[in-house]
Amino acid sequence: MKVNDDFIGTILGNYTLERIVGYGDWSTVYLARQLHPGRLVAVKVAQSHPSVDRDSSLKFSHEIVNITQLDHPNVISLLDYDDCNQQAYLVMPYIGGGSLDQALKRYGKLPTQQVLSYLLQVASALDYLHARQIIHGNLKPANCLLYPDDHLVLTDFAVMSMYDAGSGGDRLLDQTTMPLYMSPEMVQGEPLTISSDIYQLGILLFQMLCGHVPFKADGTYAIMRQHLQEPLPSIHTLNPDLPLGITRVLQKATAKKSEERYQSAGELVRAFALALTSVDSGQQHRAHHIHPAEPILVLADPGIPEYISAPAATLPAPIPDTATPVMIENIPDMKISGFTAPQKRIYLRASTVSRKSHVLQFLLLKCTPLILLVAIVTLGFLHVLGAFASPTLTSSEQAGMLINQFYEDLNQHNYQAAYALCSPGFQKHMSYEQFVLSYHQFLHSDIVVRQMVEHSRSDVGITLNLQVREQGYPAKVVQYYRWNSSVDRQPDGSWKIEQADLSMDRTLQPI
Repeated sequence: MKVNDDFIGTILGNYTLERIVGYGDWSTVYLARQLHPGRLVAVKVAQSHPSVDRDSSLKFSHEIVNITQLDHPNVISLLDYDDCNQQAYLVMPYIGGGSLDQALKRYGKLPTQQVLSYLLQVASALDYLHARQIIHGNLKPANCLLYPDDHLVLTDFAVMSMYDAGSGGDRLLDQTTMPLYMSPEMVQGEPLTISSDIYQLGILLFQMLCGHVPFKADGTYAIMRQHLQEPLPSIHTLNPDLPLGITRVLQKATAKKSEERYQSAGELVRAFALALTSVDSGQQHRAHHIHPAEPILVLADPGIPEYISAPAATLPAPIPDTATPVMIENIPDMKISGFTAPQKRIYLRASTVSRKSHVLQFLLLKCTPLILLVAIVTLGFLHVLGAFASPTLTSSEQAGMLINQFYEDLNQHNYQAAYALCSPGFQKHMSYEQFVLSYHQFLHSDIVVRQMVEHSRSDVGITLNLQVREQGYPAKVVQYYRWNSSVDRQPDGSWKIEQADLSMDRTLQPI
């Protein structure tokens, strides 16, 4: 398709279009600079098309009003929309990390942990949209934008908002959706449902794991026929390193009959995460059933006396100044804690300290004033440095900082960073997939420290009250949890979460 660059340098409303950053059949996306304030944004300019009737712009404006009310970390925000000189456009934040499509073209198949992270974010956005009766209908890697820290945002609501259950809407949607990701009901022109997005999510998951889509052919109609008739290829054959359970997950997600698919995107994610963990252990663990450590009591060894008294010191007999070795023999072997000390020949030589003692005494008497002066100056200097030194953080303060960082990472859906704050022992009992599965439904958590107990200088117990907004619930609905944890100092001096236990507390009042 020919890209229309006639708008470069054009001012649309409050935005100067600088260069093209993306395009499709129905729109072109420009990097633009907002005049007030002077920030970079992305402006999607709709292209005229003969199959779109005049009423489409009215439907477009009506639905955009609803989209601007969406508030989710994995859903693109619409900053503005307008129709300038009969040219409709949308304004969105500029995301400079590229797209999932670019990542797949660059790296091919992705590591399973990265796949799970992206899948969680897309599923979280879809469940949020589906709870509001919104069907995306155009799910593909190009519509998954990435920040540099791998935070994913789902976009392309222009196509979604122009969808209509009538014939005109169906015709428009079929023409603008890539056939590589079309569900069977989309191919047949049937009304779209949540299951249509689940199917596309399954195709997207297949592509992230293999590096390519499951159905490929020379023509569009041949690809559509594959979606309708051919079974999904076995991903285990294409990527033998994956557990066998993932094949069943993909087959269910992309079932030809919509009623046989997963009921929600979150259900698909949970099945995928469990399939990943099954390769590590046949026994499933739950993240929130790890109990906090009890205070450790250190008991003295009863075989070791608390105090050891030494015999009175006696002066040794003078040792003659001779180099003749003195051999100590007939000493039996001594066994101490299982180790045997064999007989050895010990050579003793006369000491020369007594000859030089008077010289040392003379030097000490002469240098004592100088030594005292140096000591006084040194102590004063150290005192001055201490006045400017930063106070050392207590164990409780360091543990509290770790917990704050942990939940800040979770709120940003940066699961890898949060998991890195857990100790090796924690990670041994809980895989990354299980960890993400336990927290992915949390959209945002507000924490209040209820109790902090310093069991020792390297072990702090922390109890939190959590106010949690979860996916699948209205934005104003808050769930209350209690989180008990043990935070320990590691051998390298860092602090890590050693154990944790999360439980719902319905008795908690709003904090």
